[in-house]
Amino acid sequence: MAFTAKGGRVVTDDMLDKWADDAERGDFGGTAGPVYSGPVFDVSPADPVNRTFALSADMSAMLDAVAKRRGVSVDAVMRHALVREFASV
Repeated sequence: MAFTAKGGRVVTDDMLDKWADDAERGDFGGTAGPVYSGPVFDVSPADPVNRTFALSADMSAMLDAVAKRRGVSVDAVMRHALVREFASV
């Protein structure tokens, strides 16, 4: 069976099977590019729940510095970091 993708490319079952085999091996083609952290976007909680955890003094200072440099709250940096972590699993 064949499908026509947006843009007109024909995709066959054989192509899909090859892509699936490649993905299972972790082969996604191309080369790895640079990673950009981008801006911190605020993920404001709809129903906030407070959580408490400890940081080293160094990590706390780095967190404060990142928030100040980006002009956002420490909470926004933490929420953004958690969303990025959750998206990576």
